[in-house]
Amino acid sequence: MKGKLDKQLLIITTLLVIVGMIMIYSATSVMCVKNEKINRSTFYLIKQLKRVLIAAVGFVLALFIDYRLYRKYALVLLTGAAVLMLAIQIPQLTGHAKGASRWLELADNASIQPSELAKLALLLFLADYLAKRQEIMGDFLHSVLPAVAIVGVVVGIIAQQPNYGMAVAISMIAGVMFFAGGVRISHLVYITIPALGVIVYGIMHSQHAFQRVETYLAGGDPLKDAFQINQSLIAIGAGGFTGKGLGRSMQKMFYIPEIHTDFVFAVLGEELGFIGGLSILVLFILFAWRGLRISMRAPDRFGQLLAVGITAMIFIYALLNIGVVIGLLPTTGIPLPFISYGGSALLVNMIACGVLLNISSATESPLDKKLKYINEGPLRGIHASIDGGWRNRWALDPGDKHSTGTVGSPSENKNTVHWN
Repeated sequence: MKGKLDKQLLIITTLLVIVGMIMIYSATSVMCVKNEKINRSTFYLIKQLKRVLIAAVGFVLALFIDYRLYRKYALVLLTGAAVLMLAIQIPQLTGHAKGASRWLELADNASIQPSELAKLALLLFLADYLAKRQEIMGDFLHSVLPAVAIVGVVVGIIAQQPNYGMAVAISMIAGVMFFAGGVRISHLVYITIPALGVIVYGIMHSQHAFQRVETYLAGGDPLKDAFQINQSLIAIGAGGFTGKGLGRSMQKMFYIPEIHTDFVFAVLGEELGFIGGLSILVLFILFAWRGLRISMRAPDRFGQLLAVGITAMIFIYALLNIGVVIGLLPTTGIPLPFISYGGSALLVNMIACGVLLNISSATESPLDKKLKYINEGPLRGIHASIDGGWRNRWALDPGDKHSTGTVGSPSENKNTVHWN
């Protein structure tokens, strides 16, 4: 590694994982003791600890692998992830949950969710694709449309599982990367309008998704469709400002389904109150800040876009999950990054953080960047062109070929910056 790691990001990630372990134990301990087949309060805690250790190995490996190497295999990784998602259609390999086929059974009590792998593979592909085509990003037909088509295929496969929550989340993340990659605002509008139409069509033709949206908009049976969200809101309200205290949640007593996965934030809100919930939100905001800072200082365009994608992935997932738990959004099935119980999501998030920290370690020191800036002259991309679609949105773009900065006569170089 060339430079120093972003220690703040490492600390934030570690804190979120630790909070996740604590809240999973708090949310499931009573449930496990009451279950005659389990009868052990640490059942889910131990299972999650094993997953954290596996994810930590992935994190370390990603940390020490130069992120630039992924460019060579981005398309291969995305193709492999798509094949795994299609393999879900084979009944002998599929794990089911609530009518959805999302997991590949690897062995007894071991499975993996290919869509989580596809999510990261898509980020790698888009970062490479957009970085290579930044000079022709104004050409919608030959630069933007092919990428949109590939995103559409991945999102479509995920929606077929069905997993509309993840499909929408990945669409949002791709939209952020398109914006950061220099796609014109008008082109983004061309993409968004039909995409919204497809989403509405999918919801209207999916009983499961339509029921969730209907429950969100009009309410539902408090003992059936609306039971989970109502209990979640009761938990959040009961927590008040400071919470009931760790381990003292009442709603975790078999009131909230999926208490340790999608709705673990409800237990956190009840036990740690508004202060605890706000603290978690602040950690995710700090994560986003550090991720964008890494992106701005990345040594090349690929690193910039990949850092943006990873940051958007974590932050958007966090906002969607918290929004659902507090009743601002319809139920999506999106887990809370690093905190919700689960293996595939945790593994992918930890690997993504390892990649993000590797990008931070490749950043040049401020002195090196200043010397490079002086030697090369003013960098392109300082001023964004609205007519050109904001093609260079970052203040500095070290991945471009820059002018030499040769100073001529005033008549030849009217806008040249003279360095003393």
